[in-house]
Amino acid sequence: MKKVSFLRHAKSDWSSPIVSDHERCLADRGRKASLKMKDFLTNKKNQFEIVFSSTATRAVETIEIVRPALKNTDVIFNKDLYTFDDNVLIDFISQISDEYSSVLIVGHNPAIQEAVLRLSSSNSSSDLVYRLETKYPTGAFSSLSSDIASWSHTGDTLFELTDFVCPKDL
Repeated sequence: MKKVSFLRHAKSDWSSPIVSDHERCLADRGRKASLKMKDFLTNKKNQFEIVFSSTATRAVETIEIVRPALKNTDVIFNKDLYTFDDNVLIDFISQISDEYSSVLIVGHNPAIQEAVLRLSSSNSSSDLVYRLETKYPTGAFSSLSSDIASWSHTGDTLFELTDFVCPKDL
């Protein structure tokens, strides 16, 4: 059984036009949303064996705020996750070591939304899929699970969408 969860970085600060996209930090609203997601992850008791995060400042800040909910889980920052392309994201997942059964990926849209929709099976809750199709807001969390034995089968098989939670839901 493999479970992949996604956390989109929280709302970023657009007030400085000279800051590169990669270096944009979180807005106050993003920090507040990240704290809500930290509480959600703490209460949900999600146990991730490893976390992979984009190197973008807003993703790093998001994961650092929610990190206390992740206990002693290692976080690996990977520049390949600074992507807006779902194909890159799905390829990344397919290369995860099979020693891990439950992973969290912190990244960006539209890559996350499109990857989750592409990987979701028809067995997934239609309400969750509809909400996710409509919008995957900043700070939102989703989880997919499958009985596959190897991450290399990602893309060849479909996962069940089991969670989709937005900060405003909390």
